[in-house]
Amino acid sequence: MVNSRPSRHRLGGSGAIPGTGTGIDGRWAAVIALVVIAALLAATLGWIDAELQTLPDPANVSALAKSIVVYDRNGKVLGERDPEGHYHVILKLGEMGRLAPAATLAAEDREFYRHGAVDPAAVARALFIDITSARAAQGGSTITQQLVKIELLGSEKTISRKAQELLLAYSLEHRYTKSQILELYLNRVYYGHGAYGIGSAVQTYFGAGKKPSELTVAQAAFLAGLLQAPSGYDPFLRYESARARELYVLNGMVATQVISADEAKKAEAEDVSKELHFNLSYRATSAPHFVDYVIAGLEGQLGSATVHQGGLSVYTTIDPGIQKAAEQSVADGVAKLAGSGVNNGMLLAVRPGTGEILAWVGSADFQNAAIGGQYDVITSPRQPGSSFKPYVYEAALLSGRFTVDSTVNDTPQSFGGYTPMDYDNRYQGPLCLKTALDRSRNIPAVETANKVGMGPIIDLASRMGIRDKLEPSLQTAIGGSAVTMFDHVQGYQVFANSGLKVPLTGVTRVVDRSGTTILSNDLHQRSGTSQVLTPAQAYLMTYVLKDYQKTWNFPWNRQMASKTGTTGASIQQPTDAWVMAYNPDIVVGTWVGHTGPNGQGGTITSYGEAVADTLAAEFVNGLPANYRDWYPVPAGLVQSKKTGDPLLPGTENLPSCSAGAGGGGGGKDHGKGGGGGDGGGGEGD
Repeated sequence: MVNSRPSRHRLGGSGAIPGTGTGIDGRWAAVIALVVIAALLAATLGWIDAELQTLPDPANVSALAKSIVVYDRNGKVLGERDPEGHYHVILKLGEMGRLAPAATLAAEDREFYRHGAVDPAAVARALFIDITSARAAQGGSTITQQLVKIELLGSEKTISRKAQELLLAYSLEHRYTKSQILELYLNRVYYGHGAYGIGSAVQTYFGAGKKPSELTVAQAAFLAGLLQAPSGYDPFLRYESARARELYVLNGMVATQVISADEAKKAEAEDVSKELHFNLSYRATSAPHFVDYVIAGLEGQLGSATVHQGGLSVYTTIDPGIQKAAEQSVADGVAKLAGSGVNNGMLLAVRPGTGEILAWVGSADFQNAAIGGQYDVITSPRQPGSSFKPYVYEAALLSGRFTVDSTVNDTPQSFGGYTPMDYDNRYQGPLCLKTALDRSRNIPAVETANKVGMGPIIDLASRMGIRDKLEPSLQTAIGGSAVTMFDHVQGYQVFANSGLKVPLTGVTRVVDRSGTTILSNDLHQRSGTSQVLTPAQAYLMTYVLKDYQKTWNFPWNRQMASKTGTTGASIQQPTDAWVMAYNPDIVVGTWVGHTGPNGQGGTITSYGEAVADTLAAEFVNGLPANYRDWYPVPAGLVQSKKTGDPLLPGTENLPSCSAGAGGGGGGKDHGKGGGGGDGGGGEGD
């Protein structure tokens, strides 16, 4: 009997979904799919609604800035970029005047009132930059998207987070009007120096009591220009960059027909630099320059949007005890040297083995506008004077043509028309290389540089950490090219760490508001670490510099390798006085000078030795008792049969200085510098 039931494999059979092997009716599958989709949609809408509920009501704005908290190595707060209270001034859009909002749109989102939550053209441009430059584009986000990132989303940069951003941006524009969104943004966005929102920014940069509605066209454009990178365009440190950005915004205001070309031309002629009145009294911060340095560095690593949305906890390497001692030493040292025209000083201290920044004092008084106290001298290039000479002599030793016992000449010499002199206009004749460096004589350093060539010297200094351009002239050998204290300490860190360069760092980890670690820095496995010198090569410089404090009678209570520098000593017009010092536990760079409101310097009558006797002495003598280690003689050296000094293998048979060469010491009688440079450059004590 033939089976009358239809075959389940027949094309028009039981109604099962072909190829599924199941008996589920297709209609039920469709129903289930619709239910799942509806549930997902409901969940998404619920999530969006919940997120938007956290936004402040534009009708009753009470949005406080989310802070960036910077901690020392013990977990105590160094600084908090959260200007609550008086300096977070919440305003209605109408209270912001016409120019501040218009300038902001010209700078950040010129089509804000014409496009939706997302600007497709801007996104396309950003994608093009991503593809062609192989980096993440900074542009592309509308003000609505920026507000979403500031208020609702963390710092994670993923495709899913971008999708969330777009969903929230579209929903935000359905909930609020464009003007309400702009008002929220202008009350929340970060302008630098702890100022969140246009209300606090105006008072921070143009003085207490100033209102946004009182801004000139130039001032409004200037503030709007800061938004892209508040630290990068910090007008106190980088005014020309901020000025260039102001001109960009003015052009945008003309393009958006907010102002006429004539008004823009008039605004361009306005000197905003003379109108800036920094009002930073609310910033009761320990190590304020360091906090600024850290935040600026994070902008480069994490991006401005991530940093300025706040909610970050930044854990650093600062040692609170050493920081406090550094601040006191700088204040006391500057006070003691005030009679010689000194009104400013700085100190940077690091741990040589790990590159950890232990103390950072960028000026004698952060709040003192008369000396440009907010100007960080540690990151400001200045001529280092004779403190540059160790790079010269180290390059000479590496050449295989010199030893610490080589003869160099402190005699009248001319090098292609360049005639170096010392502060005393005297000559000490033939000297041992070690003695010439110990006495910090200029002519022997220039003579040595001439024989070695400036190329190898500059190459070595650069590999050790000097990033500023060093001129290939012989004046550079005695400090005629400007360097930053940061880089100079990095260079001496190589000497102090037996030739191993470890990049200086101030941050161990960064945690966002959700508790996620978004940056972690393993201090013992650092990228950028390199063996610039062998331990034997580095030891030779330490061997010579260990006697410097004895030669110049520094009142220090422990052994350090050290070198001073005084820019302008040879013409009796010192401008910068330095002391560099190190042992296996710490590297210290100190400086004093005279600065004005713009951070620029004047002349003083103090030399590097005076800094060693005051500021540096107080700091060195107050270091922890266990910071007294010294270096064992490393492998890879041979001993001179004549002098007993350490030499690199292969240099044993080079001529040695005579027993009389370089007899005597520097002492206090020689002590206001070994001379240096000519004109406005070089030095040497």
